[in-house]
Amino acid sequence: MKFMKLGSKPDSFQSDEDCIRYVASDLATDVVVNVGDVKFYLHKFPLLSKSARLQKLIATTINEQPDDDEISIPDIPGGPPAFEICAKFCYGMTVTLSAYNVVSARCAAEYLEMYESIETGNLVYKIEVFLNSSVLRSWKDSIIVLQTTRSFHPWSRDAKIDVRCLESIASRAVTDPARVDWSYTCNRRKVNDSNNGVPRDWWVEDVAELSIDLYKRVISSIRRKGGVSVSPEVIGEALEVYAAKRVQMDDRDVETFISLLPGEKQSVSCGFLIKLLKSSVSLECGEDVRRELSRRIGEKLEEANVDDLLIRGSSDEGCETVYDIDIVESLIDEFITRTEKRDEVCCSDIEQGSVIVSDSSRAAVAKLVDGYLSEIARIEPNLSPLKFIAIAEKVSCFPRSSHDGVYRAIDMFLKEHPGMAKSDKKSICRLMDCRKLSPEACAHAVQNERLPLRVVVQILFFEQVRATSKPSLPPSGSHGSSRTTTEEECDSVTATEDTTREKTSGSEKTKAYKGVAMSRIFSKLWTGKDRDGVGDVSSSSTSESPGSATTVDDKSTPSTRRRRSSS
Repeated sequence: MKFMKLGSKPDSFQSDEDCIRYVASDLATDVVVNVGDVKFYLHKFPLLSKSARLQKLIATTINEQPDDDEISIPDIPGGPPAFEICAKFCYGMTVTLSAYNVVSARCAAEYLEMYESIETGNLVYKIEVFLNSSVLRSWKDSIIVLQTTRSFHPWSRDAKIDVRCLESIASRAVTDPARVDWSYTCNRRKVNDSNNGVPRDWWVEDVAELSIDLYKRVISSIRRKGGVSVSPEVIGEALEVYAAKRVQMDDRDVETFISLLPGEKQSVSCGFLIKLLKSSVSLECGEDVRRELSRRIGEKLEEANVDDLLIRGSSDEGCETVYDIDIVESLIDEFITRTEKRDEVCCSDIEQGSVIVSDSSRAAVAKLVDGYLSEIARIEPNLSPLKFIAIAEKVSCFPRSSHDGVYRAIDMFLKEHPGMAKSDKKSICRLMDCRKLSPEACAHAVQNERLPLRVVVQILFFEQVRATSKPSLPPSGSHGSSRTTTEEECDSVTATEDTTREKTSGSEKTKAYKGVAMSRIFSKLWTGKDRDGVGDVSSSSTSESPGSATTVDDKSTPSTRRRRSSS
């Protein structure tokens, strides 16, 4: 840090109680200056020789009240400490200026009109020399001075101190990292280090100490000064570092961040955008703010994780859920909208291979939504079946390597909502493609008491067909879900088993869970028959499950049942 020492006489200011300051001298004081709640007992001559304002104030007081030797300057910038610096300069006493007090001294000297026209080498001139030759040539001093200007408006603004600090900071921030030879703070990972080890974002932590209004001006100045030489990723990094240091944000802070966001998609992380979105929800920011953030998040939703999407709802009494599910739905809608638009734009370029939104991005979002539904079904007691289905169907056509995630989400919803209507269970079961469950998921599903029997039958049917390796089953592809399984298809399981028994042998685990499932199925069938004479495979005392929404009407005869049992 730079310092400047003014004057050479020893400091003879002393205190008498907390609110009295005086100069220890053989000469009696002849003027009292009231600054706030502090009284300064001083001598007229040194003050009048350097301050035009004090000249006018004392002259006015003498004319109006000849016996009164007291004047008041309650509105001097910086208060008693700043006035004392100016008074000591008038006496020629030693004064040390630094980045922390130079603004208050400069504004106080301006207030007291300590110009060159009063005396050569006056305080305003000397402070200006210190600012221009030392402070504004120092990276960290410029930031400190800029921060202190907030307390001295409009005086600091009129003296153009803040403008000069902004110019100094911006000029250094856009300097080629290879030429940076001053100290800076950098405790984070480095972004694209230059040859001398200085990262491109070396400046972001130091400016993060500024208040939000000054920070906005600094970032705007850097972008204007640097132009294309300042990458959007560095600006994005600066915003994320600043937000991480903000313990609390208000709605104005969120709006400021949005105004500073670079337009490029990869400039900021999806997690940072979601953090802003969560703040906008809790602070109940305007709809425009949330819409803009939702748009930006939708462009890169594949980068989010499940915890990011668990957004607490507002405190409105009319809010039906603890978590804001509607806003998550809007994020998915934004991703779908962007995907569709980009596909239209890229349609003519597919031959060249320039598809912007890849299947991997869609698959990542599908996996994200599956995980979100599983978690929100567990922690949100007021999640309705219709809302669950609406969100799941938005990504039903997205590619998935398996439907295990869909199964887990549905199973969790059935577990947490055991009393739902059968019609809702059927609708939920249509979300899952039984043909795309992994062997592990199938083993779990056929023994899952929460799943309806029809879904278990479907799973067993498709497992049997897969085990026999018959090509007669249409491939499920990478999209959609199994919608219909006819009675004949389910009945064909028996025939398939009979004709391939000698050629095919499943694992012991597969046989075991098939046996458990079939025992459960036929137990339910005969229980239903004994009760009302009609076997109802669709009835279940637990809940309907995530299989393909395929239904199997039990119209088989007792002989057919015996044939199945023997198989």
